[in-house]
Amino acid sequence: MGVAGRLALWPLQNWLTSTARTSPPAASAMAQSVWSVVAIVVLLRIMPFVAASNVQILRDIVYACGVAAVAAPLLALFGNDPRRAIVLIGSGVAAIGAGLVVHAYEISSFTYAMFGIACVLAAAPARAAATMATSSLAGAMRTDDMAEMGDGLRRMPGSTIAVLASVLVIAASGALATSYAAGTRTRFALVIGEAVLLMTIAGVRVFTAAGMGPLRRRRAFEPDRVRDAPAEALAWPYWLAVVGVLSTVATLFPTWIGYLDGQGHKAGSAEAVVVWVVVAAIGVALTAVAYAFDKDGALRASAALGRLLDRTVYAAITVRVSEWIPRGDGELARASAASGRLALWAARAPAVPLLIAIAAVLAIAVGLASPGLFR
Repeated sequence: MGVAGRLALWPLQNWLTSTARTSPPAASAMAQSVWSVVAIVVLLRIMPFVAASNVQILRDIVYACGVAAVAAPLLALFGNDPRRAIVLIGSGVAAIGAGLVVHAYEISSFTYAMFGIACVLAAAPARAAATMATSSLAGAMRTDDMAEMGDGLRRMPGSTIAVLASVLVIAASGALATSYAAGTRTRFALVIGEAVLLMTIAGVRVFTAAGMGPLRRRRAFEPDRVRDAPAEALAWPYWLAVVGVLSTVATLFPTWIGYLDGQGHKAGSAEAVVVWVVVAAIGVALTAVAYAFDKDGALRASAALGRLLDRTVYAAITVRVSEWIPRGDGELARASAASGRLALWAARAPAVPLLIAIAAVLAIAVGLASPGLFR
């Protein structure tokens, strides 16, 4: 649970999504990148203990990671908050890395666990770069609603292109690591394929919403005053994206994976790599077509889905939990009072008759529960 929380796997990602708007961009970037690396290494260290229990435990954890890998980027399509979307995309790739580590122990191919580590290592700098670039766009355009963004490629080309490069690196890191560790024909690979497709769509929609279309005037906001970040600040997302690209490309070479664990590895299948690259390319194409056809309609649909999710899920859970907690406290208080009265009565009752009565009740209960009683 500690590892899942630090990796911000769904549904434990709220500590990052709820502070995405308010926390400083550098702090949010560090939390997403550094903690993911620490947590995945801790997971690798404790996996021998988890694997020593039984196979069903490993299978259940793999299922949970698969669900988290799909659910997080799917939720990124609900609502128009770009910084929340970036956090959920990163949560999805962290779930892929954790799933690969556990899946390696499930199929007794321990050396493949390093591909899960390499996945998170490659995505970590790209997550930081995407967070800082998206925060720059939201700050300059003075909005956290992608429906109010636009014209980023002309007014803020540096930050906009940095967002696109970063999200593509995040999706590619999960795709290439999975192409080597899980191939293309396993059930786990099919689940991760869905996750990669959703991550690509969610990431490219942030780029498309911010970079394409007009940037409309709003009250107390003049689009002509929008400027890109200074060169000194803009350099950091690009350098981090470059590190992510190099780490992702290094996943293709067995030497890099062998450097991480000191073991020998074989080169992966070119067929698998092509399949996974095509999956990411399909996500880019679907998003480009949808937003080119009707950007405003797509953003209205995602905003409506976000409001529906808030009303039907988050609001319902919050209201019900707020009702259950005092009700549960009341029931617990009544149970405590009843146990106190029972203890007081037992203390005042004579000991010998009480023991005889308890022994008689136990004897009757054991006798009735015996299988040979009614034969």
